[in-house]
Amino acid sequence: MRRRLFVAAILTASLTTACGGEGSEEPDPDPSRSRRADQAEPLFHGGRRASAQNPAFSPDGRSLLFTVFEDGYNAGAAALRVLPLAGGDGGTPGATPRTLLDERDKAAVNLPGSSWNPSGEVAFASDRAGGGRDEVWVLRPGGRPTRVTEHEGPSGYLEPSFSPDGEWIVFQESVEREGSGDGAELGSLWKVRRDGSRATKLVDGPATRTDNRQPNWSPKGDRLVFQRREEDGDDWALYVMNADGSGSRRLTRDAGEHTDPSWSPDGRSVVFSSTAGGLELPQIFVIPADGSGAPVRVTRNPDSYDGAPSWSPDGRWIAFESHEGGEDRPSSLWRIPAPRT
Repeated sequence: MRRRLFVAAILTASLTTACGGEGSEEPDPDPSRSRRADQAEPLFHGGRRASAQNPAFSPDGRSLLFTVFEDGYNAGAAALRVLPLAGGDGGTPGATPRTLLDERDKAAVNLPGSSWNPSGEVAFASDRAGGGRDEVWVLRPGGRPTRVTEHEGPSGYLEPSFSPDGEWIVFQESVEREGSGDGAELGSLWKVRRDGSRATKLVDGPATRTDNRQPNWSPKGDRLVFQRREEDGDDWALYVMNADGSGSRRLTRDAGEHTDPSWSPDGRSVVFSSTAGGLELPQIFVIPADGSGAPVRVTRNPDSYDGAPSWSPDGRWIAFESHEGGEDRPSSLWRIPAPRT
């Protein structure tokens, strides 16, 4: 499965330090990247080794935030870009992506789903402060990054998601399992005020012997969806809980890797990436958020990995990342019509 974990020693990439300038990559005109048989359409391809990942719609649907890993899938330094969308809400790309943050040997990575707040700020995780630790930051387009968290120890603070009112951020703390020696993790979930105050642990991974990741805030701000794996387990399941950490319940029941969850704009459904039904490569699925129905498959391209989905604010489209074959190939950004919920 896809893991957006940052390495401590990042390979030096040939990037231009920028904040608010133009991106270094250009859209790839490769004619083979046309509409797929399942009606998915290409939005952006970085070309060469650059991997475009983690699409997240702006609140007005006119922009798509994403992360570019310059050395391939989840590899090397990472920059934040924004792709304008003509017509709004998942429309066709309107221009070359512009750069929000690009800092040579640093990684800045957003979460698909609710990465934006209503005022236009984006939340992301980065090791830009040094010390080998990832922290949560926010950035207003055209501005400078503002640090939200600051902590000691070997853990990383990753996968930040804004509450709908922009007052809170939920994120994942990655902690290596004690004595494992193999990089296995037991991740916890936290929330913190936008100003860095009132940090509260919602799910204690080491105490529950579970690995919890990818928390995403619901449109009403009352619930969180996330993925969980039991200690020494192979499968990932989706869970929903109240925003205060109470009332946790399992959403997916079938075996497989169910990951990358985020919400439909009406809060009635969750979109995610899954190997449900024994798929070799993950595809995009949708499931009712109350657990009342079975997952519905959205993408149908057996030769590609499809992941990191985000729903457009008007409910018409789902954006996602995709690449052929295994996880080592660079991803591009796609969209597909959303099913009715």
